[in-house]
Amino acid sequence: MLIYNKNSLLRSMSTVSRSWKPRYFDIGVNFSDQMFQGCYNGSTTPKHPADMEKVIDRAHTFNVDRMLITASNIEESEEHFDLVDKHKGYFGSTVGVHPCSVAQEFYVRDEESGESTNQLRPDVDEKLSKLHQLTINGFEKGLVKAFGEIGLDYDRLHYSTKEQQLVMFRKQLEVIAKLKNHEIPLFLHMRSACDDFIATIKPFVERGEIRKGNGVVHSFTGTTEELTKLLDLGFYIGINGCSLRAEENLETVKLIPKEKLMIETDAPWCEIRKSHASYKFITPYPNKYYPEIKLDEPVKKEDSNDEVKAEVEDARKPKKQQPKSKLPIVKLDDFLPFPSIKKENFSKHQDAIKVLKESKKIEESVDYTKIGEFAYPLMKSRNEPVFVGYVAEIMCKLYGIEKDEDIENFIDLVYENSCKLFKL
Repeated sequence: MLIYNKNSLLRSMSTVSRSWKPRYFDIGVNFSDQMFQGCYNGSTTPKHPADMEKVIDRAHTFNVDRMLITASNIEESEEHFDLVDKHKGYFGSTVGVHPCSVAQEFYVRDEESGESTNQLRPDVDEKLSKLHQLTINGFEKGLVKAFGEIGLDYDRLHYSTKEQQLVMFRKQLEVIAKLKNHEIPLFLHMRSACDDFIATIKPFVERGEIRKGNGVVHSFTGTTEELTKLLDLGFYIGINGCSLRAEENLETVKLIPKEKLMIETDAPWCEIRKSHASYKFITPYPNKYYPEIKLDEPVKKEDSNDEVKAEVEDARKPKKQQPKSKLPIVKLDDFLPFPSIKKENFSKHQDAIKVLKESKKIEESVDYTKIGEFAYPLMKSRNEPVFVGYVAEIMCKLYGIEKDEDIENFIDLVYENSCKLFKL
């Protein structure tokens, strides 16, 4: 029989606590968006090079190890397979057509007006069959972890009408209903359409074609009454910056049972802005949600004899003869240890970094450039998976979770919620 000394046990428990680190699962990332190719606002001229892998590396730096890559249409559903396969075991993807994309994907377009009609395309069954096959193939390869993003969005009817959305929501639910034995969870979208959403999906649940609770309603922005209706169907609730805008949003989301909560960024959208009611809850790095990162000292270039001689001579000059330093200043983000720049200033920023490295005689070093002034910059107004820790911190504050141990348990629970549903 083992006998533990009380003091040694306490020391052991303390060591475990100190070694804890957050684990994050960002359940909503739109890597197919052109912002990650450097293109913004419909422009095809990039403001900076494609940087998706740098964004992924940055997320891993702060323990965002799991991500669900969401699709808006059939093309994206298929294209994501290569990305997820490259990061297999850490990424999963969805297959489905977003409610704002159903008009373009499934409906005939009027040639004169350029607008979609309410007439379904003649190949709609072929498209639905392709969704069905993509889902099976991706699921069997371990790539597809959810069916979606499907649902209703009545805030943006200029993309797809109510009738178009309702018809295709139902038809896509019929696709996944045929795959009920695979137990593939749903990735759902519901914006200002709760009654129609419930009326459409509830019969599938009642018939057993969709298992109760086997899905998440992501980017939730609804009322307390709507939250109750969604929870009655057993669904998880995904929270991001759009969910945390106003005080009434905060009052609603803190009613989500912790065992039904998931967190996300919906990057590159749904950032937490200074104008949001939740912004006041974010604290600067390092903290419990973004633990301090210890890096090696930078490797400096060796000085040549001529350079050393020049420096010595320069040091001997009277101070009035020494030129004043005009090195560029790199401003870090308000909360995280990365430069934060406007996308238009990317080239200027790169030039400044080159000058700084030359002045400090610093060689390129992967470890040294993870964080700090030489790290890859954040682009202002572009959301990234690394910011998902903000959502975790805000939800802790809303729930009144303050003790370190309770924070750790909460973050672990939310992570496990996502891993359990998406089997990743």
